[in-house]
Formats: sequence, C-alpha cells, structure tokens
Amino acid sequence: MGEPINYLTLTDTVIRDTTMPPGKAQHYLHDDKLPGLALRMRATGGRTWVYLFTKPRVRGTQRKTLGAWPRFNERAARKAAAIAASEVVTGVDPNDAKREAKRRQLAEMQRTTLVALISEDGPYQTSLTGRQVVNWRPAMSALRRGLKDHFDLAIGELTRRQIMAAVDKTAKTGKRGAARDLRKHTHTFLEWCVGEGYVEHNVLAGYRAPKETRAQRVGRRTKGRALMDEEIIKVWHASGKLGAFGQLARMCLLGGPRRSEPTIIEWRKHIMDDRITFDAAWTKMGLHHDVPRTHLVDEVLTAAKHFQRATSDYVFPSPKTGGQLSGFTKMVNRLVKEAGVARFTMHDLRRSLRTVMSRCGYDNEIQRLCVGQKPRGIDQVYNHDEQWIIRKMAFEAAHDYIAQLVGAQRVGGVVRLQRTNPLDPIKAELLGRLREHYAAEAS
Repeated sequence: MGEPINYLTLTDTVIRDTTMPPGKAQHYLHDDKLPGLALRMRATGGRTWVYLFTKPRVRGTQRKTLGAWPRFNERAARKAAAIAASEVVTGVDPNDAKREAKRRQLAEMQRTTLVALISEDGPYQTSLTGRQVVNWRPAMSALRRGLKDHFDLAIGELTRRQIMAAVDKTAKTGKRGAARDLRKHTHTFLEWCVGEGYVEHNVLAGYRAPKETRAQRVGRRTKGRALMDEEIIKVWHASGKLGAFGQLARMCLLGGPRRSEPTIIEWRKHIMDDRITFDAAWTKMGLHHDVPRTHLVDEVLTAAKHFQRATSDYVFPSPKTGGQLSGFTKMVNRLVKEAGVARFTMHDLRRSLRTVMSRCGYDNEIQRLCVGQKPRGIDQVYNHDEQWIIRKMAFEAAHDYIAQLVGAQRVGGVVRLQRTNPLDPIKAELLGRLREHYAAEAS
C-alpha cells in the first residue's frame, strides 16, 4: 500500500516551517480546502505549486505545474488551481494550452531556414563568437560552402542523406580534410540546433565513418611533414623576399605557433623585452605560451619593422588593409615556388621546429610546452609549472641549429643528436642527495 496522504491548510507560513522528510527525493503537501492543490517539495530545495487531477480513461494522476514558491504565493496558487479545476469539470485538460503553445513554437522554429541560422552575424555565428570559439571562422566557412545547395530548406527538413551527399561530394574533389571538417562542423551545428529547440534530434547522431581497410591505410599519405635541413635553408632565404608574410613564416619556424597566432600579435601588447607572448584567449588550446627573443627572433622583428603601418599595430600586417594577414594558401604556394622545394603547409613549419628540438635532445613534453600544446594525462591538471628556463634552453638550442644552417650569426654552440634532457644531470644530483638523506636517517 502507498504512503497515507496527510492534508493540511497550506499557507506561506506553514510551507516556510515545513522541512523535507529525510531519505526522500520528493514529498507532497496536500491542501485540505481545495482538492487537488499541493506543494511539491524536492531534495534539491525546490518547492513548486501543482494541481493534481485525473482524466477519464487515463490511468494515474496528472499534474499541472502552477508556479514556484515563494515567488508564486498561496493566493496566486489557489486562484490558478481554481481555474484548472474548472477546466477539468468541463472536460478540458489544463495542460493542453501549454502543450499547444510548445508545439507551435517548435513548429515555427523548425520552419527556420538553414541560411537564416548560418548567415553572417546570424544566430549560430553569434553563439560561437559569444562563447569565444577560436576557430569560428573555419567552422562557418565549412558550413556555408558545404551546405550551400540546401540553404532554402527548413532546418527541420535537412536529412542525413543530404548532409552525407555534400560530404561525399567534397571528398570526391580530393579534399578529404575539408570533407571531414564539414561532417564535424555540421554535427556540432546540429547539436546546437537541438539545444536551442530548432530541431528535436540531431540527424547525424550515432554516425560513424566506415572503418578504413588495410589498402586505404597503406595508401594514405602520412599527415604533415618536417622540412629537411636543405629545405629549411631554401625556405628561410626565400621568405626574406616575401614581405610581412615572409617574416611571419620565419616566426612560425622559430616559434612553432599555429599560422593564425602571429597574425594577431601587436608591438605594444605582445613584444616584451625578453620574449614574444601569445595570449591564451586566441590560441587553439586556450594555453598561453611564449617565445624567447633570441638573435634570430630579433632579426625577424627588425625586418618586420620595415612593414609597419601607421594605421595598425600588428607586427605582421596585411600589405593591402593593414589588418590581419589572410589568404595563406596563395602565399604558401608562392613561397614553395620561390624556395623550389616540395609542397608544405604552414603547420609543417611547426612540425619542423619540434623535429629540430628533438635533434637537440629535448623530450616531447618540453616540445609540447614550447609550442603551446596541452600536457598529456593528469599533468595538465596538477602541474602548473611553466618551466620557462628549460623552454628557453630548448628554443635557444633550436635557433642555434637553424642559425648554423642559414648562415646567420650564432649565439651559442649547437647541440646535435644529444638524446638526453639537459636537465637530467640536475635531477640525478637531487636524487643522489635524497638517497644520502634517507641513508643517514636509516643509520
């Protein structure tokens, strides 16, 4: 048998003095004057006025939420319950009006077209920029280019087959990366649509790309590459002929930032006496990182001053607008042609720096810190040491290595093919002291 129902006169004072019975997730207080009026109490602390009623040929008790106490007081609750009771007497479900309003709202939102949501300064772009998503531009570009054939469709009518057809169409042009990005950004966009109520479910939910066959894995080109020493020499000298972009390319080789990060740095904000700083707010991983001002870095900054604009404080301004540099595809193609090397990307310069650091004996964790990548495992939660000294040593060794290649003035000796961390002797000394300390205590 169920728990007996206790009735009492519900007043604001009674509700204020009543406590939640221990061990229960929820508890109802029933009013003894107006049948059906009750207060729902929850273990989380919430208290809500409800009206309980039954419907013909429907099992169980139905519930209509009236309002949250104390903002919705006793007087307002009794008035709302009386209205609900009169609807029940006339055969009307008190919840019908709310359900109909919700249905109409959902239908109206589902009639919203795709182009209305992803247009310039539209709801989705506003959401991404408001959340300070760093790569909102590539995401919006992928959606607008990949789904342009479906702009006039209501978002609720967009099907998985239409989306995957657009993805397949992009992949057949040889742009496998663009196809993956389109699928990824569309999935994220549809999840946002579900959260905002534009659609009831994500049509891409549960989709998994087909598993690659052995032939596909063998035939697939390894993603990215590091420039060989001979290529570094050619690219370094060729970049000196390409204005502000050429100096930005040199900075990407020396500092290992992602290509968009140097386009944002400004002389007054980010160029310090001893380092160049990259703010966490606009890095991909949301991690702040610095590049020390070595001889080669200062050489790049000196050359960049020749391209300063009176209307802009950017270190590497666009030659046309003075704003942020863009159009990397064309500029990289020009650099590749000028240098006479095999095709590479701006991200390959980042890989090249890490490869040089590895040749100089610095381990992967130090390399990750230097280029602003997240530490692995639990270290990213508990270890907040920036390790600036060892990072500075790693940059200096890599820059000495590059300086020797390109014939620039060197600031120190180049450490080549040293497979141990330069801090290992210090660690060994500290461990030796600990062993001596515990040995003395044991004796």
